[in-house]
Amino acid sequence: MAFSPPPTAKGARQSEAIIDAAVRCLATDGYSASSIGRIAEQAGVHKRMVLYYFASREELFDVVVQRIGDQLLGQLEAALLGLEEPADIVSVGFDQIWERMTSDRALLAAYFGLVAESVTNRHLRKSVGYINDGYRRLIHRLSAELASRGRRLTIDEQALTVLIIAGIQGLTLEYLERGDTPALRSAIDVFQGWLGSVAPAR
Repeated sequence: MAFSPPPTAKGARQSEAIIDAAVRCLATDGYSASSIGRIAEQAGVHKRMVLYYFASREELFDVVVQRIGDQLLGQLEAALLGLEEPADIVSVGFDQIWERMTSDRALLAAYFGLVAESVTNRHLRKSVGYINDGYRRLIHRLSAELASRGRRLTIDEQALTVLIIAGIQGLTLEYLERGDTPALRSAIDVFQGWLGSVAPAR
């Protein structure tokens, strides 16, 4: 699934323009209407160029999902570096995810458009799983580090992972639907407070 940018500066610019256009199309038109032709039009290139850099529409959307995931998870890993207290990890980690996801509404809408489509599209289901798999690896690593420092989870790690991922997605969908409301802020505070309490000291 790794994307290698073209070796020339012009090729790199064109491929990036195509990826950006795919995000915009997904955000405004949805998955079904985001055809190669529509994406090419948005990128200002001929559709042959889209297929020159990306073998298919599905491959292009793979790259879009990977780009979103790598940016989000990379920034999250960097923000958590050196933190030891569960409350700090939760506060800094959630704030980092939230800021990244809500700072670019088009990117967020594009991602959730792909998530919705992945329910019935097996290829997209695998692609969208890339981000959640990254969350799972990070949660597993953090759980192991907490255990090594004398902390224990009060619930099963797999159940905790499902709850964290579902919580982030649910809160983000609420943001997309209703905006940054006081009720959403209150729900985020409750969610963070609960997460900060699942690994008490022994």
